[in-house]
Order: sequence, then C-alpha cells, then structure tokens
Amino acid sequence: MPLDINAIQRGIREKEAKWVARPIPAFVDLSDDQLRHRLGVILDEQRLSALRAATPPPVAQVIAHFETARATPLERAAVSREAVSAVADRLRLGQEISTKMAGSPALHATSPVAQSQLQVDWRYRKGRNNVTPVKDQGGCGSCVSFGCTATLESMVLVEHNLSLDLSEAELLFCGGGGCGGWWPDAAVTYIKNHGVALESCFPYHDHDMPCTTCSERNGEAIQAIQSVVYFASGDRKSYLCLVGPVACVFEVYQDFFSYSSGVYSHVWGSLAGLHCVEVIGFDDANSFWICKNSWGTGWGENGFFCIAYGQCNIDANYPFWGVYGTRWYGT
Repeated sequence: MPLDINAIQRGIREKEAKWVARPIPAFVDLSDDQLRHRLGVILDEQRLSALRAATPPPVAQVIAHFETARATPLERAAVSREAVSAVADRLRLGQEISTKMAGSPALHATSPVAQSQLQVDWRYRKGRNNVTPVKDQGGCGSCVSFGCTATLESMVLVEHNLSLDLSEAELLFCGGGGCGGWWPDAAVTYIKNHGVALESCFPYHDHDMPCTTCSERNGEAIQAIQSVVYFASGDRKSYLCLVGPVACVFEVYQDFFSYSSGVYSHVWGSLAGLHCVEVIGFDDANSFWICKNSWGTGWGENGFFCIAYGQCNIDANYPFWGVYGTRWYGT
C-alpha cells in the first residue's frame, strides 16, 4: 500500500500525536517490499527468549567496571566493592532526583543536576559530540550492521575522543549477515571477537557482497571487549547516562517512513517489519528515546528521531545492546 500522507496527517491530528509527517523523496515511490528492505532485523525467537531468561549484570557493577577500565592492571583485575557501592549510591540519588523532578516542570529548566538525570543526548555530552555522522543503508536490509557499528563508533568517541568511520560492510558480510536481514546478537559477537576495520578497508554498497577486507585490516580494526544486554528501563537509562549509546530493535509501521520531526508515535498503517538503530539518549521530562537512524540525512531530523516511551515495543519485547572497552584489535 502506498504511503498515504493525508491519512497519516489526519491520524496525527485525531490522536493528538506530537510529530510531523511529510513525503520523504527517498521513500514516497517505494513499494511495500522496497520499504521492508530499508529495515533488516530477522527475529531470533530462541535467542530472544534466552536473553529474557538471563540475569543481566548489575548496572552499578558495569558502570564501575567501565569507569575503572583505564586504571592499572592490578586495579582492573577486580572492581572493588567500594567502587560498585559508590556507583549504586549515585544511581539511587539520580533516580530520586528524576522522581522528584518529574512533577516539577520549573525545576526541569533551572536545575543542572535535574537536567543531567532527566535528559541525556550523546551529541552534547562530555563537552563534545560523541555520535558519528548519519549514513544511508540504501535498499539493503542491513540496519543491524548500521545500528551496531554506529554504537561502536560512538563508544570509541566516548572512551578515546577519536572519530572513526568503521565498515558496516565488514560487520554484515563477514559476520554472517546479509541484505536479507540479521539479528543484533551475532553482530555484537563479531565486534567482540574480531572487531571492525575502517570503511576504507571494506566500502559499503547496498547489495550482498563477499567478505573481502584489506591487507591492513587487523592493524586498524576496533573491537569492544565487553557487552551487556538490558531490558529494564531503569538499567537502560543508567547505562545511557553513565556509559554511552546502545543499539535497539523496535517495530516499524508504515507511517514511520514519513516521519519528519517531533516525538513519533504510531498513528497509521500496518507493521512493515523490525528495525535496528542506535539509541543516543532519552528525555524523561517529555518521555521519549533519542535515536540515530540509517536512512540518510534527508529523513527525519537530519537522520535522527525521537520515539515516545512505550511505542512500537521499543520498551517491551526487545533489549538494548551495549558494547564498551573499545581498543585496537588484538591489543
């Protein structure tokens, strides 16, 4: 079914949604099948069930480990109970502040402490932009590679203040995926085991390609030695606040392809499929996640979007994947 902008805009008005729809040139003439190729998550029910059943590491322990990662080898051998306890205290304080500020709009604008707990955007964190430029996956169902590579690139910025353009093609086509789709667990495993080289080593094109990297691959690849998966909203926000961006999966409906600005909520159309993007922050005061998409800068807010809490099962069915401890491959 072609995208019906008039019906979408009518749905926005009727449901009092807080976003703007417009015809996006790259999508307006695409068939349903072509639109689905702009997604690319293949649901692995067995793996998803295993993730739900697993007990995640305490987020305070993960944050303490992250914050001491550049300590001496002896200090890195075990994160002290004192460090974990200190992080746990900070998280409790942050949750108390968020709860108190949630009902106090005036304090949202006036309290720096409240702002740091209620609103996180890694484009404006640590005094710099920790999010790499938006790319376009084209007509290949490669969103998992783009979402996970973007997350890895952000963590290199967060941890080393180093901006790198990493190869989505390597992660996808050497990691076992393809334009027919993929599941994020496999991408995270490849990032941890092999790392990802620079884009120039294996340039991306939006069609299936053989795994062909350059001779300098092992000397320039970046890997992350740690990964976490969180379902609980509080753990997700704590990780986003004190560690960095994550990758996520959510359900895409037809109206999402016409998103231009604002806080998206589903108002029209059927389910098109599952999509993977990078989550770069959240806003508790206005109840939305902030995300980086892989559909070019002509879509959304220069390639970024906000999605309301509770929409499209972003909060319910699927986890957030985080990677950290970035380093040169093999070091």
